Amino acid sequence: MIMNKKMLVLLLVAFFTLLLTSTVNAQGAITAWVDKQKYNPGDKGTLYIAFLNVEDFGVRIDNVSITYDSWQAYKDGNWVGNETHTIGADVGKGSVYRIEISFTVPDDGRAKSTYVDVRVGTDFGYEYESYAAYIEVSETPAYMEQIISLFTIQVVLLIVCTAIIAGTIFLTARRPHVTWKAEEKQ
Repeated sequence: MIMNKKMLVLLLVAFFTLLLTSTVNAQGAITAWVDKQKYNPGDKGTLYIAFLNVEDFGVRIDNVSITYDSWQAYKDGNWVGNETHTIGADVGKGSVYRIEISFTVPDDGRAKSTYVDVRVGTDFGYEYESYAAYIEVSETPAYMEQIISLFTIQVVLLIVCTAIIAGTIFLTARRPHVTWKAEEKQ
């Protein structure tokens, strides 16, 4: 009888643990990703956003706002680094709406890796996802041009030294052998 109670308690604990993990791993309303792993400054890319309607009723998506955290700046009389797109689409209960947004990695001092925040405005409020996606930008080391110049000079010197050594070996092997004859004494 005691063994059955212990087994029942153990099964109840396992059951409640499984219930708890399913709520922790629940799907969020917004998912975002990009089309490449890394970008260079000036590259064009695509940001994909999927909005899952988790409400028990249909909603209307009015707009989608995107903020590129590290790319925000006041440039040419405008604030850049965030954008809002008007959508105007109805999404039924449990349905997914997907949007593709093109972006260009800045080619000035703002060109560094950044997180993307996404905010979806519906007729019943906003869904917000901080750090929804990450855009990784390749960064060139500060002294890369000098390193390339040094490697180029090294390659040229290696070729010149190889030519000199090969010429020396060739000329040494082709030289006629000198033989000494004893002088005749008279």
